[in-house]
Amino acid sequence: MKNSTQLTQLELVLLKLVAKGQGNFSWYELANSLSRLDVPREPDMMVVLKNMVAKGLVIRHIQTGSPRDSWDLTPIGTNILMECE
Repeated sequence: MKNSTQLTQLELVLLKLVAKGQGNFSWYELANSLSRLDVPREPDMMVVLKNMVAKGLVIRHIQTGSPRDSWDLTPIGTNILMECE
């Protein structure tokens, strides 16, 4: 199912979770939060997040010398999220 901004339900939910994390959620926190929601799990969350990076909706930060990452909205992602709410 697509909405007016052409996001899938999973993309929209992930966009909301990234916003909720305010740049502090790693892939683990996103996956943990997603597991408690009734949304499609296909394709894989990381595939969707990487596609969202390519679309300019989110950005992934990787801490130097650490495997920890964090996800944040871009201005485009913020605008699209505001349009959807």
